[in-house]
Amino acid sequence: MVDLKTSLLREKFVIEEEKSTDGKTVAPLIALSNRISLSLVSPDGIDNETIIIRTHNMHSCARLAAAVAKEFQERGSIVNRATPISWKTIWANVIKGYEKNWNPKIWGALYYKGRAIFQDGEHHAFLDIIEQCHAASHQEYVQSVEFAEKAFAIAGKKVKIGYDSNVALVLSNKSDEVKCGVIIRTANGATTFNYTARPKEGSELKTMNAHTTLTVAAVFLEATQLAFRIGMLNKKNDYRLIEKYSDEDKQREKATNRLGNLNRAISNYEGQYNVNYRPDRPNFKEMVYRAEDFAVQALKPLIKNMLEEGELDDSDWVV
Repeated sequence: MVDLKTSLLREKFVIEEEKSTDGKTVAPLIALSNRISLSLVSPDGIDNETIIIRTHNMHSCARLAAAVAKEFQERGSIVNRATPISWKTIWANVIKGYEKNWNPKIWGALYYKGRAIFQDGEHHAFLDIIEQCHAASHQEYVQSVEFAEKAFAIAGKKVKIGYDSNVALVLSNKSDEVKCGVIIRTANGATTFNYTARPKEGSELKTMNAHTTLTVAAVFLEATQLAFRIGMLNKKNDYRLIEKYSDEDKQREKATNRLGNLNRAISNYEGQYNVNYRPDRPNFKEMVYRAEDFAVQALKPLIKNMLEEGELDDSDWVV
């Protein structure tokens, strides 16, 4: 499978129950997720499956989508196999290393026609319900929220479901060209850029594979988020808010190493293909510096409180 068009959505569902007869209010439930829909079609058209990927963060969503696309391209149908796919093994490879060690909340799930075919980690049960509603409604995905409200009402529970989403990744993969747009919003501003990639003339790599494109997109997504985290940790370290050899101290070192590896992966990709950016190639060092500037403002309330509590020497600080 080569041709693929998809996008990654960052989603937030707010589920509110109607007030009870005794006037008590129930706190709304919030379900967060990242979602990619993969339409997988074999060259002969015999295998035609849509797999939904949901995960805790953006880059693991794109990386798991890449693993699904690769499995389909190399071995055909995802759901109709004599020997079931070992999703547990595939997922372990997706999150191994930094993600596994430093993100205890990581989770992932795959769906086919509303049914979960793989789940690992803890996610909100409503996400399973919305996939079931989407499959049952046979309508556009955005209409699944209304369908879910009606389903709850039939079951005797009246709820109002708020839905908010934004697109973080738009991707088009053809055999001779890739187009990708990345839109990431963080606390210190938005990172938006587009890039195209084509095979280099005379290169042995003449085909742009969808799973490679999704993997590279995952690298950009992770590097952008990691740069922000590193900037925050760097400034906390500068302010002596991180103890030597503590978990945060170790994470800062591992995150910095990880970002370096991701940056090299992008450089390797640029060495294999003609890659053009608009407006510019992301500068992850600059992102770290911007995050450090943001951290100065974000940490001021914490520093002030620690000064008042006598945990810091006020002669060392100006806030």
